[in-house]
Amino acid sequence: MADETDQTSINRRRFLTVLGASGAGAALLSGCSTERVQQLIPYLVQSEDQIPGIATYYASTCTECAGGCGLHVRTREGRAVKLEGNPEHPVNRGKLCSRGQAALQGLYNPGRVKAPMARNATGGFSEITWDDAIGRLAAKLAGAAGKVAVISGAGRGTFSDLLAEWTAALGGRVVRYQPFDEEPLRAANRAVFGRDDVPAHDFSRAQYVVAFGTDFLETWLSPVENSRGFADAHGFRDGRMSKLVFFGPRAPLTGLNADEWYLVPPGSETTIALALANVVATEGKGAPAGADGLAATIAEFTPEMAARESGVSADVIRRVGRELAAARPSLAVAGGAGNQYRAAVETCTAANVLNYLAGNVGETVRFGADLQAADGHAAINSLAQALDAGQVSVLLVHETNPLYTLPQASGFAARFKQAAFKVSTSLYLDETAAQCDLLLPNHHALERWDDAHPRAAVYGLMQPVMEPVFQTMHTGDVLLAVARKAGGPLAKFGAPTFEAHLKSRWQTLAAEQHAGDAESFWRESLRRGGLYLEPPPVPEVRLAANVTPAYTRLPAPGAGDFYLVPGVSPLLYDGRGTNKPWLLENPDPVTKLTWNSWIEIHPTTARQLDIRNGEFLRLRTPQGAVEAPVLLYPGVHPRVLSTPFGFGHTAYGAYASGRGINVLDLVPAAPDDPFVTFAGLTVSVEKTRAYRKLATTEGTPRQLGRGIAEAMTLAAAQRGETIHQALVAEHRAEPEPNTEGELRAIKGWAAEVHARTLLGNYAGDHPMWGMAIDLSRCTGCTACITACYAENNIPTVGEDEIWRGREMTWLRLERYWEGAFADSPAGGLEARFVPMLCQQCGSAPCESVCPVYAAYHTVDGLNGQVYNRCVGTRYCANNCPYKVRYFNWYKYNDEAWPAPLNLQLNPDVTVRARGVMEKCTFCVQRIRGAQNEVRLESRTLKEGDVNTACAQACPSDAIVFGNLRDPDSRVYALSQDRRGYHVLESLNTRPAITYLAKVRRAAEA
Repeated sequence: MADETDQTSINRRRFLTVLGASGAGAALLSGCSTERVQQLIPYLVQSEDQIPGIATYYASTCTECAGGCGLHVRTREGRAVKLEGNPEHPVNRGKLCSRGQAALQGLYNPGRVKAPMARNATGGFSEITWDDAIGRLAAKLAGAAGKVAVISGAGRGTFSDLLAEWTAALGGRVVRYQPFDEEPLRAANRAVFGRDDVPAHDFSRAQYVVAFGTDFLETWLSPVENSRGFADAHGFRDGRMSKLVFFGPRAPLTGLNADEWYLVPPGSETTIALALANVVATEGKGAPAGADGLAATIAEFTPEMAARESGVSADVIRRVGRELAAARPSLAVAGGAGNQYRAAVETCTAANVLNYLAGNVGETVRFGADLQAADGHAAINSLAQALDAGQVSVLLVHETNPLYTLPQASGFAARFKQAAFKVSTSLYLDETAAQCDLLLPNHHALERWDDAHPRAAVYGLMQPVMEPVFQTMHTGDVLLAVARKAGGPLAKFGAPTFEAHLKSRWQTLAAEQHAGDAESFWRESLRRGGLYLEPPPVPEVRLAANVTPAYTRLPAPGAGDFYLVPGVSPLLYDGRGTNKPWLLENPDPVTKLTWNSWIEIHPTTARQLDIRNGEFLRLRTPQGAVEAPVLLYPGVHPRVLSTPFGFGHTAYGAYASGRGINVLDLVPAAPDDPFVTFAGLTVSVEKTRAYRKLATTEGTPRQLGRGIAEAMTLAAAQRGETIHQALVAEHRAEPEPNTEGELRAIKGWAAEVHARTLLGNYAGDHPMWGMAIDLSRCTGCTACITACYAENNIPTVGEDEIWRGREMTWLRLERYWEGAFADSPAGGLEARFVPMLCQQCGSAPCESVCPVYAAYHTVDGLNGQVYNRCVGTRYCANNCPYKVRYFNWYKYNDEAWPAPLNLQLNPDVTVRARGVMEKCTFCVQRIRGAQNEVRLESRTLKEGDVNTACAQACPSDAIVFGNLRDPDSRVYALSQDRRGYHVLESLNTRPAITYLAKVRRAAEA
């Protein structure tokens, strides 16, 4: 309901004036918002690339992690409004994770540095001109020959090459730094194979996967690619599915997707991996060259020895080893963002040995892909020593935040201040930028020319899709401008702009590819988003000399103490996502918590300490203490506490600052250690008697017999049983007469709707929109939720409203537990994930109770919602059994989208006023847009013409949308699948969403 002042501020004359000036009366009438119209600015010179009301798409590359996924950027009236995956890109193939989509909120973030700034006499910052900023940097470089250093978080590409050449010309050094670099994996590759590169891992071909603490579905290497490959192999296709076994001290999302997961003390994963390798060597077939000598080095690592160290029974280890040996090809993975410690090198080494003995190297472990990596913590330690020695006069920090991501005990913050002149190119005033003398804010990735080379044979292009939001400058242009100003050794950098420099590099690439016309090559690469060549052949990989796997037992915690194992959120990553409200409000996939830190503790341990959810614990090490509320989580070892990375910022904008704790504050100093040491880190625990309600979107963690997230055994699925037959066989449902016929009637109603009149005899050949969600493919990653936020202008409500249960997300990812919360570290608990959204019921309970007919049914099977008609009775929400309708309590405009964040809003979707019900309508704006396009083309809709935001984003391709009346469509075929069922189908609401039951393996001894 709108304010009276809003209603009276627009009279008839004002309305018609705006209508005429906009030239888009139909769009205005469709929304009829009561918000005040502030200003309309017509195009004085019409851009040939921009047509009002028509989207323009640009291909680009994502820079939110090292994966280098391809993007398609949708722009409207000169501003980016939605990011999608590029279907032509070989890494992500049209899919995109939550962090990739939230890059849009980085572009429009109100916490961005808006212009160049210099430190003033009072210790603060003052805005200066770009000419002044470039002059200051050039002047400082004039007397700093040989004393220039750069810390860069940028990936490989033309800019990084320019930065390295520019710094070398000054006699300086560049340290490539990433907080979650795969340093242990590279060290293990050197030890076992004599190679320093990072290989690609083919999960789609792996018939058996063993993960040793690795979060390959969240942040490890290329998570979108990993998710797709894992879903292809593990998602029950053609009667087959791979198997995943997870060993680790904490079960991340990867662990919850495992068929078996075992909680083990930190560091003991090494003994399990070597014991599995021992079993494979002695009982496997077709051992590779050099296996006999390697097998002798691991003979002492028997299943019994691993059982003593890990607590997992020897029989389980022996069985897993035999299964792994029998499956060809298989895959073992180790390392990951949560395992950045010296002991992780031993685990990665053991995993390499296991892969070699199982014959996986060259099959599912593919060297030669050359995934990009940084220089590691040893390089940062070397730079710190140079700072101590006074060898750095000018220090430039680019696209990284070491003062946040390095432990405070390392002393790097104090050493950082020893540089005489410090420069940051950060987009945001983060912890590192706040300690610099000069701020030269870079363009956002969507505002600049650039490229990326994330792996061999993949060259991704980036292009400006809109004018810069603020007075920023491409750092490449800054380097070239400084070179022109300073002259001397920098005079050789003569390109007028970085765009020209980039094009010259691509002309060279065109010549290398024998492309002929360089201009045509450039334009075609720009259209496709880059150059994607055939992957290089896999080189022959041999064992290095004297491979001797080792195991170092970590010291056990003292009485009352616990191991500290940090968790890594796929949303916040290393903390760079904490300034984006979409990522803060999107629940953590594992715990379902939002907006703040927490400490995970096993329920058994919580009972022993008499601790409940929400009670504050104080964790203390010799380095300091932190406090956060407790969450009882069965996915941590009883001797382990875990808290996530990413919180505890002291700068980085209003969304991130002062929110939660930084786990790195507890890490001890280790100046000579090339790793941030977590293994063996123990903490003492103190109860504070403080309490705070956890900001969670989780409802009941159990299904309570309601059959929401159904599952069937692999054997039943291979026999072709229906889900109902499988439930009867497991004594979870009563047998019914003619069960097969009843199921066919339920499944076939969409195709037979004309004859059966379940939705009425609509005239014409209207489609009937439906969806199929395969729970065997869904990993619970929540990319669909972020996509829905971005597409449908859903407001984030903040932590206070989450406490009140007033979240607005139209799609939620339920996580249900099956089995008992066992006290054993290997309890066998099962997690099931279910995307829950409006079911578009054919017999919708919400429609019959709406007193103003705001909820109605469309001719193409959608459960529509007329916002302008809704008066907010909430009868529909009370009558919805799926609880997928949300009431807009406030006018969230200023809170959810403070300027310039409001520029991200999708103009095709009404921004709702307060007092109305909101819900999913299968992205109806996309449906109507596609229908208009095909009408102009004088044809009918076909498969692929329209897709929902959630289905388009889903990395595992678990969500399929389409026309249920098209017998050739994917959604029709899946809706007839024998695993298919409708949630709460006994209510006879006739949902348009078919869920395919999860296929699980029967419990094995």
